[in-house]
Amino acid sequence: MKHLTAAILVIGNEVLSGRTREANAYYAAGKLFAAGCKLGEVAIIPDDRDAIISTLNRLRQQFDAVITSGGIGPTHDDITMESIAAAFGVELIEHDYIVQAMTEHFGAEGLNEGRRRMSRVPQGARLIRCEKTIAPGAHIGNVYILAGVPYIFESQIDSILHQFGDRPYLRSEIEVALAESLFAGPLTIIQERYADIEVGSYPGRCGPNPCGKICLSGQDAERLQQAVGEVEKMLAELRIL
Repeated sequence: MKHLTAAILVIGNEVLSGRTREANAYYAAGKLFAAGCKLGEVAIIPDDRDAIISTLNRLRQQFDAVITSGGIGPTHDDITMESIAAAFGVELIEHDYIVQAMTEHFGAEGLNEGRRRMSRVPQGARLIRCEKTIAPGAHIGNVYILAGVPYIFESQIDSILHQFGDRPYLRSEIEVALAESLFAGPLTIIQERYADIEVGSYPGRCGPNPCGKICLSGQDAERLQQAVGEVEKMLAELRIL
């Protein structure tokens, strides 16, 4: 069965300190939305063993799948693999396939300690291979362990996306040139009538010349268009007043 709900766990001190602008959750969110998988949470935590274990264990109980990003490189602060192995209560092992692939690519003399660290995965995990790197991610239980480097993460997400979603989510956006306070009440009533459609208002500019968008999304195209029609009618009536 495909995963219909998911969470993303971003691991890295560099994100929390503002050193790195987080991009992977944004990319994954768009892909999951289009696939029909509901992203329920994005958690960002430091490179800390206890934080990784506790947060991962919570998320994998709450959601069909957890996608992690970051902390699987060759340096001392790359502790994601070993922490997830501990969360599952299994050993961290060097995977023969990864060792062989790195040896063939770098040569025996190039297989240094840092690269050997990147060959380690939780025992029993399946590898996630992609076009952008010879160092795979790993899949254990309902957890997908992916790289933090954006172009590698994106390639890895694309390679596993077939395991996520059912009916794609659809989105419709309506340009608005009114203050939110003018349509907040009527929009609430429309949302209450369409519990299966997510309705959100996102201002672009406030003040004397307000603008923004009302976004509606759902998996039923007919229901989505009905809700869009009601919002458009409501806005037209407000402009007349």
